[in-house]
Amino acid sequence: MSDIPATGGGGAPVSAPGTAGRRNGIGTAALVVGVVSLVLAILVIFAPLAALLGLIGTGLGIAGILRVNQGMADNRGQAVAGLITALLGLALGVAISISVGTFLTSHVTDFNRLGSCLDNASGSAAREACAREFADRLGK
Repeated sequence: MSDIPATGGGGAPVSAPGTAGRRNGIGTAALVVGVVSLVLAILVIFAPLAALLGLIGTGLGIAGILRVNQGMADNRGQAVAGLITALLGLALGVAISISVGTFLTSHVTDFNRLGSCLDNASGSAAREACAREFADRLGK
């Protein structure tokens, strides 16, 4: 008998007092955005996007925790997990973006030489020589 939900006058289920109005969307959004940020950070080409999403997820995670502290939500675990994954995604995204940017700027002349060499190469053997020269320059 206790498994049957209580109904109001119109037949609609009545929620328990104190649980009505809890909105957990911000904490859930923080978790989703944080996990997406972390996944994108691992994919090197999307690291700048991961940093941006990590920043957004951090804000959502903080807002979700504040809503829990105010009694407006009850998903502290999701908000905290979202905050942690967003911060990790932000840190990895920034670190990977900086390291890739530094690598590219320090080897810009090597990439220009490779392009010129490949433009002037007349056959596959010449292109292979360009690739070997480029690999040797990067190895130094």
